[in-house]
Formats: sequence, structure tokens, C-alpha cells
Amino acid sequence: MITRQEINGKSPLNYSWYDIKNIDDNDIVKLKKRFHFTPTIISYVADRNERPHYDHDSLTHSELIVYDVPVWPEEKSDHFTTRPLIFLLQGTTVYTFHTNATEDIFEEFKEERAHEAQDATEFIMLFLLHVTQYFQRALTQLNHQLNELDRRLNTKIKNKDLLELAQMERSLVFVSSSARTNLMMLEDLKNTPMSWQITKSAQERLDDVLIEAEQASRTVEISNEVTEKISKTSNNILNNNLNDTMKFLTVWSLILTIPTIITGFFGMNVKLPILNNGFDWILVVFVNFLLIGGLYLYLKKNDFI
Repeated sequence: MITRQEINGKSPLNYSWYDIKNIDDNDIVKLKKRFHFTPTIISYVADRNERPHYDHDSLTHSELIVYDVPVWPEEKSDHFTTRPLIFLLQGTTVYTFHTNATEDIFEEFKEERAHEAQDATEFIMLFLLHVTQYFQRALTQLNHQLNELDRRLNTKIKNKDLLELAQMERSLVFVSSSARTNLMMLEDLKNTPMSWQITKSAQERLDDVLIEAEQASRTVEISNEVTEKISKTSNNILNNNLNDTMKFLTVWSLILTIPTIITGFFGMNVKLPILNNGFDWILVVFVNFLLIGGLYLYLKKNDFI
């Protein structure tokens, strides 16, 4: 759906803003006919899995920016993911492309920050700054969950907690990858044709975006390292517990083998020497305990127990 956007009930004075939500075939036809989008641009804006990058179309003098934003877990996904926001600048006209997954981010920017932009390039930089700050929000929530999870893992390791830890690692993979690629794209933006159009105020916003993006990238790396260490520590504890369990079972299986052998031997339906009265079972039990005690002391002396 293509919508001409207004800010505070009014159209921006120095630029136009069109938003395309959940682009479909009808929107593509309109963009080609009405706005003269080329097939190359259409292929970029219609791709919902496009990676962050910048592209310049010399035919239409268009500047394309694809920027990732973190998306909070939903019913179908137990971990954070990322989705692209796409900006297309043609002269003084800005086109934004987003989906339902990023609708909240879009609406929040429109209500809180969009009115600060004085021109098209500053509008894009403001939007990028707003989106980049969502990485810090996501990391704050992930760190809070990680601290709570670490507290539970220090008491007793459960499968439920390990599954949650795995989901957090998956979240950090998505967030970390997007934060790095966003930062790389922003650093290269200063050496692109778009830098010629960036106004002084927009350049200041871009510097703020770069600071936020670099901070987000470093923070997510630290969170990733902490999560990996907690995961390794938990795995080491689990392996140690498993070793202790196997050691316990092995030792007692050896100890319990002794009465099995002796009772099996004296349980044969044949006449045996020495034992010829009704109290012989006491001797058999005593021999059992004697051998079990001897084996137990031997294992303990050699650090098997």
C-alpha cells in the first residue's frame, strides 16, 4: 500500500515522503508507472531479506539505503530477528519500505522524531538514528534475560534454561550480524554519491548514527562473548555431572557384581564342600560384605570414588 505521509497533520515543506507498507504486485505496477522505478530498484525494494547496503542508480539519480532493525520475538519465533528498512531518495522525494514486523518502529518515529527533519537527507539520517537506538533496547533486554538466566544456572541446570540460552545465542547472532553490516554500510556512505547531497544538519545526524552504530556493534560483541562463556561453563558443568554419574554407576555396578557371583555360585543345585548346615547362609553373607568392603576401600584409595 502506497501512502503519502504527513507529519503532525501537514505535508513536509522541503521534501515529500511516500511510505510503502507490505509491497505487493499492485504497488510494483504503480511504482513503475507513476514513479518510474526501474526493474533494478524494484528488485531491491521488493526483497524482504535484503542485506544492509547502499546503491546508486545513475539513470534515475536514486540513492538506495537498506538498513536492518531488530525485531522482538513473536509467537512463531522465540528469539530476536532482524528485518530491513529500505529508503529510496529521488531528488527531494523519500520513499520508505517496511512490513508489519517493523510497523511499531515506523509509527514511533513518525510520532516522535520525524518533525525534526528539515530536508530529505536529514529525514533519512534521523530515521537511521532512531532505528539504530533500537539495537541498544534489544541488547538491554537480552542482557537482563542473560543475568536472570545466569542466576538460575548457578543453582541448578535444567533443560528449559539451556534451551533459553540457545535462543539467546541465536538472537545475538542475528543482532550481531546486522549491527556489523549496518556499521560497514554507514562508514562507506561518506564515500558515495549521496554524500554530495547531504546537508550540514544531515551530516551531523549521520555522525550521531555512526557513534550509535559503533557502540551497538561493540556492545553486542561483548554480550556475545559473555553468552558464549556462560554456555561453555554450563556445558562443562553438565559434562562433569555426567562424568560423576557414570563414575557412580560404574563403581556400584562393580560392587554389586560380587554378591551376584557368590550367590550364583552357592545357588547351584549341587552339593558343595564345607557348607552342610542350615546356618551356612550367614557365612555367605559375611563373605559378601567382606569382599564388598575390600573392593570399596580399594576403589576409594585409588580415587575411583
